[in-house]
Amino acid sequence: MRSDSDGTKSVEQVHTETSADVGYLLFDSLVHHLIEKGILTKNDALSVVQTAAEVVHGRIDDGETPSLQAKAALAVLERTYSSFEAVQDRQGAAQLDGHNVHSLRPSLHGDRPQFPSDD
Repeated sequence: MRSDSDGTKSVEQVHTETSADVGYLLFDSLVHHLIEKGILTKNDALSVVQTAAEVVHGRIDDGETPSLQAKAALAVLERTYSSFEAVQDRQGAAQLDGHNVHSLRPSLHGDRPQFPSDD
């Protein structure tokens, strides 16, 4: 991969960053859609993000993840958590939209997941 001294990014780096951005947008949009359709609850989505953040914190504590990468990962997870938190649950949608929608397991983190803090 080429690194330019004038601060511009190589084509490969731009492609990688663009792919990651598009992947994130697709994931975020899909989860929003699933919540809005009532297939996934907002608490389930928040719980998944909370679990991922706890894993990143654990990797930091174990020295497995460099600090800069971990901070970037936590920033993305916090942005994702905020995005899902803003969505309104569609109550009773599973009963309205189809008989093939199964109840998900109880939320791993209780009724109100919380994004982990640095404490």
